[in-house]
Amino acid sequence: MKQAGIDTEKYGPHSICSAASTKAVEKGHSIEDAKRHANRSRNTQTFERFYYKPTTTLTLGSQITNSIFSTENPTTLEAGAEATKIVLGTTNNQNVAEVKAENVVNAHPTSWFSNLRNLF
Repeated sequence: MKQAGIDTEKYGPHSICSAASTKAVEKGHSIEDAKRHANRSRNTQTFERFYYKPTTTLTLGSQITNSIFSTENPTTLEAGAEATKIVLGTTNNQNVAEVKAENVVNAHPTSWFSNLRNLF
């Protein structure tokens, strides 16, 4: 692995096995074929739990994380409100004014999150 330029301090044989098996399944081979090729038991879920890491799951996780912590495109509710005139004893309630409100979600992490992140 070192001769191939792989940082063996960071990646071990299990990482290579996981990457190769996942790629084989994504290229159209069945999970059963990948298990058989790696001499894995077909009666356990070890492969599915620890080795099979579909990139769609990783991509989805990254998208969710980015949407939560992104500072791009703040969310606005653009809620509108109308003042009404209520006349007792009738059903004649008239609109007398229109007020628009703009709610913007602050996309920047709050100070508690920044402090927590600095701990790690």
